[in-house]
Amino acid sequence: MSTTLNNAANAKTTANEGKSTSFPPEFDAYVARTQSWLDLLALSTIWLVLAFVAGQKQNDLISFWLLCRRGISVVYLVDLFIRSKLSGRGLRYAVSRPDLMVAVVLPPVRIFASMRLLRKLFSRGNLALFMTVALILMLNAAVVVWEFESRAPGANITTLGNALWWSVVTVTTVGYGDYTPVTLGGRLTAVALLALGLVSLAVLTAQIASNFLEQGQAAQTGPGVESSESGSN
Repeated sequence: MSTTLNNAANAKTTANEGKSTSFPPEFDAYVARTQSWLDLLALSTIWLVLAFVAGQKQNDLISFWLLCRRGISVVYLVDLFIRSKLSGRGLRYAVSRPDLMVAVVLPPVRIFASMRLLRKLFSRGNLALFMTVALILMLNAAVVVWEFESRAPGANITTLGNALWWSVVTVTTVGYGDYTPVTLGGRLTAVALLALGLVSLAVLTAQIASNFLEQGQAAQTGPGVESSESGSN
């Protein structure tokens, strides 16, 4: 019985692998070349969602908000068109990917696709990618806090410059206290930013420690290798 189940599972895995590799090489190359950039763009749309939830967009920024919103939709529409064309399936490919179709209308939905990017962040050798994502999230937090705080009574984060300064101070866990959020949305954003800062410092520290450890091991094994080679001669 177990043998039959194992054979069935192997057959299913083989079928799934065949399905995932049935696209032309041009399609796979395009996805590999653009996927990370589109995932980063998805993370960059967080402020668009939360700014709308805050409901405090200033009148002179509404046009800028709409321009960014429509521009991202165009990018995802072009991406879906290129994928459909390169896949050789045309409209059938678009229908098979409802997540990409919804992202054209509601770009922030593609944030869920960026979970794939987040899984790669903690892989060895991806420190630059991790710090890039951390920077994007920090900028998102600055804009979101500014949206929540800009018109709140008693708030002191009333400009984008103040919000950026507060974001840098918070993510580095320095916490001068010269600017503090007073709204619920601003404080929740601060909690998320503090968590990001702690994780970023931990990853950076671990990477530096790993580099020193590798250098120490290389320094210890180097003389031994040379002496063994000289002894053999």
